Amino acid sequence: MMLVSGKSLIEEEKKTINVGTETKTIMLEGVPEDVMWRHGKKDNWHLKQSKEDVDCFERVKAKTFPLRGKRYMYDKKKYPSKDAAFALVCCKCFKTDHQLLNSAVNIDSLRDYIEENEDNEYFIMNWLVPGHYTVVNLYVRKLSRGVDKEFDTAYEAFKKGDAKYRSERFKYIPQIIEAPSVVKAAVNTMLGGLRPVLIGNKLSCHHFTGKNYVEVNVDTGSSRIVNAVAGILVKGFKSIVANTAFLIEGRNEDELPERMLAVHKNIKVSLTNVCIDYDHKPPETPRRERAWFGGVFRKSKKTRHEGKKDKARHGQRTLSHLT
Repeated sequence: MMLVSGKSLIEEEKKTINVGTETKTIMLEGVPEDVMWRHGKKDNWHLKQSKEDVDCFERVKAKTFPLRGKRYMYDKKKYPSKDAAFALVCCKCFKTDHQLLNSAVNIDSLRDYIEENEDNEYFIMNWLVPGHYTVVNLYVRKLSRGVDKEFDTAYEAFKKGDAKYRSERFKYIPQIIEAPSVVKAAVNTMLGGLRPVLIGNKLSCHHFTGKNYVEVNVDTGSSRIVNAVAGILVKGFKSIVANTAFLIEGRNEDELPERMLAVHKNIKVSLTNVCIDYDHKPPETPRRERAWFGGVFRKSKKTRHEGKKDKARHGQRTLSHLT
């Protein structure tokens, strides 16, 4: 079991099963015991501690989400999801002067955390919100390989796929449990309500893969409509209780039934209270160097002008000779 700061990251409930001719010990229910990834002193977005707690997140079951069954391609039937393959570690929000992409590399505390826990596998979901806010959801895999071969097939294809493939399969499923009427009205009017969506078809997505993580960055500012809704949600976030779920869409029998990738609940989070100022400067784009022979073949304006004058004089001499 992986240890961090003297605590086990995942509390494992184990069972022995037969996989082919091999006996394996698998993890049935892995629950992160605590928020292990910490960043500085201001770390106010925390695991729910009491019934009235706010500025917090909660780990929830995925069974409230109906997903595609084994024969969905024939009967279109959906069934409650099994437990999500990845469990939430924590959520954080960063405010920067520039857009922050690939948080697993560009947020030093997260980079160190992932490297120190190299035996774990992580899924990182980043929301890029206008104003240079980056909301990071960090999940750790709790489903052992070989337990759900359909999920393994879908997830491995997702990891190995290019950006186009990932965007076509990555599905976002929101559930608003409690929210002001203006928020619900905006979502219904501008987005057509709460329903599963292949988010890469609506918004620009950036995909990254490391040794032990997969990361998806979704730019909410890449659509005027979604950007407008995001602005309303950010302002009303402190009054919203909502579940957020992610899924790799299964389209073939070897990818069905579907299993939820990751899910968690946010409870009345004020971004002002939880946001962390972070000094991030994106790497400078190298300037294109001129080829060393560029000046040899590239005529200046003056040279081109003189060339035209010479041609004109030559034409006049030729004409006078003919006459």
